[in-house]
Amino acid sequence: MWKVIVFVSIVTAAPTDNYSVINFNPINEFTLKLLDNTYAFQESFGQKNVAISPLSAWSIFSLLAEGSAGETFHELMKALRLPNDLRATQMLHGAVNSLLKSANEDVTLYSQTAMFSEVSLMIHPEFCRSANHYGTDIFNVDPSNTTEFANFINYYVCMSTEGKIREAVRPELLEDLKLILVDVLYFKASWAHPFDTTQTKEEAFYNSQGKSIGSVNMMYHKAPHNIGDSTQIGAQILEMTYGKNEQYSMLILVPFDGIPIQKMLSNLATQPLDWMTEYKISGSLPEIDCYIPRFKISSRTDLIPPLQYGGIQRIFDRMNAELPGVSDSPLFVSKTIQNVEIEVNEEGTVAAASTIVGLEDRILGQRFEANKEFAFIVMERSSGLMLLAGVYADPHVV
Repeated sequence: MWKVIVFVSIVTAAPTDNYSVINFNPINEFTLKLLDNTYAFQESFGQKNVAISPLSAWSIFSLLAEGSAGETFHELMKALRLPNDLRATQMLHGAVNSLLKSANEDVTLYSQTAMFSEVSLMIHPEFCRSANHYGTDIFNVDPSNTTEFANFINYYVCMSTEGKIREAVRPELLEDLKLILVDVLYFKASWAHPFDTTQTKEEAFYNSQGKSIGSVNMMYHKAPHNIGDSTQIGAQILEMTYGKNEQYSMLILVPFDGIPIQKMLSNLATQPLDWMTEYKISGSLPEIDCYIPRFKISSRTDLIPPLQYGGIQRIFDRMNAELPGVSDSPLFVSKTIQNVEIEVNEEGTVAAASTIVGLEDRILGQRFEANKEFAFIVMERSSGLMLLAGVYADPHVV
């Protein structure tokens, strides 16, 4: 039986136009569930800093759903929260692709998707048309030389991420593979309200029990932000915007005192999305004293276990996966790789993912201090579409 590798390489993303008529909440529900499952899986191996782009995983597996059948199809439809109507699914996918475009002086955002197929593998024309509809570049390749094949894919990813991800895949991972799907998101943005570099200083970082677990370089600024509490998820929320137009933002979610980060993530995955409006302030925004860590996360994640936790299982089954709409050759997904490089500093977020964090202290004016474990989400504000999510719980001075 042939193998399929689904390879997802990320840096981060955020959109531009107004898509308020499209309901992106099903994708957001998938995002928060995958974040919860990924953190649980990674934390069991001692890795507490997590950064993923569930949107990339959603995009690739929703494309594969079009070539699936039987129980494989039903699992993908349910876990990905896809509409029952194919046209509605394609419209949703098209809206997502349209959002992932921006190029101006303070925000750069674009996405790249590619399908690498072995020359002897006959891909059905209908699946190729679906891939083209989703803006996928299609390449026929000879994978017999895995080193050369890996170099080709790595060059594609490196160019798409402006050099931030140089080794997305290694030659040994490409053995026996017939089809590879690659999704790349690149995001580089400046804060609407930059931090004062002269105010950055080393401070302690704590866990949910109030125990010091390390130090970070804490950035500071005083700026207008949406800020609020959500009893529904048990967290304080700060929204920090990117760019002059403030079309993009990062949400920083700090659990209430005594609530473990795992519990907050579980709440995000299981509770309705009403909390996404609770932190928004009507009228003029208050000036907030913000203390946010400067940090980097380099993440290489196998998404199969988290996706399996979320109900996608059969497509990974060597004997029972059903992908007849892709090719007459029997296929199953044997690997997933997601690379994320995130750097958050005083100027903004560079090439990849979101981040930042916060705590609110209302004494002597509002104060948001991200000095303990937190989650972060990068989103497009007009649509509410979440593009990247993660957890920062293992502090390092950068």
